[in-house]
Amino acid sequence: MLHGCGGAYARNGGLNARHRMWGEFLAEHGYVALMLDSFTSRNIKELCTIKIGNRPLKESERVGDAYAALEWLRAQQGVDPARVVLLGWSHGAGTTLHAIAHKPPGMAGVRAAVAFYPGCTARSKRAAGFHPYAPLLLLIGESDDWTPAAPCVALASAVSARGEPMQIVTYPNTYHDFDNPGIKTAHVRGEVPNGVNPGHGVTTAPNAEARDDAKLRVLKFFAGSNSR
Repeated sequence: MLHGCGGAYARNGGLNARHRMWGEFLAEHGYVALMLDSFTSRNIKELCTIKIGNRPLKESERVGDAYAALEWLRAQQGVDPARVVLLGWSHGAGTTLHAIAHKPPGMAGVRAAVAFYPGCTARSKRAAGFHPYAPLLLLIGESDDWTPAAPCVALASAVSARGEPMQIVTYPNTYHDFDNPGIKTAHVRGEVPNGVNPGHGVTTAPNAEARDDAKLRVLKFFAGSNSR
């Protein structure tokens, strides 16, 4: 599991509500869930409030973290090394897209990947060069004003039209972080300089119906991918 720009942890030092919820949910259904922290060892607290061009860590630079974690997981007892999957959110979802299209030479790949609300704007402009090597599912809100849905829809359409394994689900009237049980009401994060309207903040809002649907879709998608 790859965290977003806010990191893996809550203020109390434990996993934040979203990652804890997903880890426990997956564990309940027979998965070993590993939360990868890409920030602490780099002395990074968060990236959300930093303009994309000034961030000290890019999404693509976390791909090595993901594959190192995958190699570690494959060596653990109780883990089927042929059935490891990747799950990322926002900044971590962008890393997921990089990872599923750029497997390091000599390393085993993942069986499938899910990306929650990744940034797709740049990739959609270069869709001809994006080739996921394993089944890829994107989940995003249609009202997302941080990482907009339209470029992701365009990317998925271009890739799937070539017969490559990519699909997308969009949720109406749904914003960024919709699956986070720690968010109780809609909130405009004015401190975030990126997004559809730079300088005007971005919206995060819960959507319990979309979250429940996403949980079922993730299980079904992983099960289908692992039965191939």
